[in-house]
Amino acid sequence: MDNLQICLASNMKYYRKQLHLSQEKLAEKADASANYIALIENGKYFPSLPMIQQIAKALSVESLDLFDRKALEYQDMEIIKEDIIENIIKGVKSAFEKKRK
Repeated sequence: MDNLQICLASNMKYYRKQLHLSQEKLAEKADASANYIALIENGKYFPSLPMIQQIAKALSVESLDLFDRKALEYQDMEIIKEDIIENIIKGVKSAFEKKRK
């Protein structure tokens, strides 16, 4: 993952969390799938320019704000901790669901 992709992914998560949106709600607002949003936020996919514009509009920011490296410096550690905890919980739930099957 290159710096541009890291910046986009990180800023998307930041702005989404600032608005208290789930990936599903952001996807709905941006006319995309939740899986697609997750792939972008996890740095596994880089969206097209029209999709970047749709995501920015859904987040009420300018497209260039999603690539602002300075914004990375101001992200609150609490958001990062919440993201880590959220991913751990999802992983644990997924593991339990697989064991039940």
